[in-house]
Amino acid sequence: MRKFICALLAVILVFSLAACSGPAAIKNTGNFEFTESNYPKMGGSLAALPLGEAITAYALGISREEASKLIVFEGSTTDNYKAIVDGKFDILLAYEPSEEAKAYIAEKGAELEMTPIGADALVFICSNLNKVDSLTVDQIKDIYRGKITDWSEVGGKKGAIIPYQRNKDSGSQTLFDKLINLGDEMTDAPKERIIGSMIGLLEAVAEYDGSENALGYTVYYYLTNMESDKLSTSKILAVNGVKPTNDTIASGKYPFVNDFYVVIPKKLSEDAPARVLYNWIISEQGKELVKKENYVAK
Repeated sequence: MRKFICALLAVILVFSLAACSGPAAIKNTGNFEFTESNYPKMGGSLAALPLGEAITAYALGISREEASKLIVFEGSTTDNYKAIVDGKFDILLAYEPSEEAKAYIAEKGAELEMTPIGADALVFICSNLNKVDSLTVDQIKDIYRGKITDWSEVGGKKGAIIPYQRNKDSGSQTLFDKLINLGDEMTDAPKERIIGSMIGLLEAVAEYDGSENALGYTVYYYLTNMESDKLSTSKILAVNGVKPTNDTIASGKYPFVNDFYVVIPKKLSEDAPARVLYNWIISEQGKELVKKENYVAK
């Protein structure tokens, strides 16, 4: 009976979040009301787009389609950090800043306030024709060092590994650099194997001529919630025998996990719309919306 009641309460909470509309839905904001004219300029990493749409729709009491027209989730993660420093955005939902982004922030003397609101994972993908289902951390490092070059060295059929990389200013490359941490040991990939977009990498792995030998990486949420159709021709590899799921990401059992953030300029006053929204996003009510969008909430 207790389990049934808990489940019922959870359902009620989800429906109450969905049913609320307009400024009244945002609690604990004093007398402040969001309108389309005062709503903060929001941008961020592509994988955070569904969350940005949900927050905007919820705050303004509009449809997600209408909300998507008010926010900008495009360009690289580095571009987005530069944009908030330059005043083009008031608030970001973004993954880890790259070294280039950090250098730009420091160069401009900017101060940003950022709070982790969720966790995501760097995942490795290959063709579902490939018999390999899991790699170890050391094997992944040696592949991108150029020490392991053939799938037969990691339990697969004989064939040269085609390891794709992302462009340096992308969020997924920033995660790779932080979590895999090869530094100067990473091999210099040919230009055609450095992919400039998240969808481009998925398509390269799924559709490469001889795709059974391709290997790439992306972020878990983007692949499984926004481009899941690509899993009809490709698969996510386990790492050290652990498959990435919301549970293994939340527990840290999957080895390549990192936070993503809500970000605002630090100098904002308490009644500035972006800070009001920031404070709501990091509140318990905001966390419920993060969970409802199937992210791993912090």
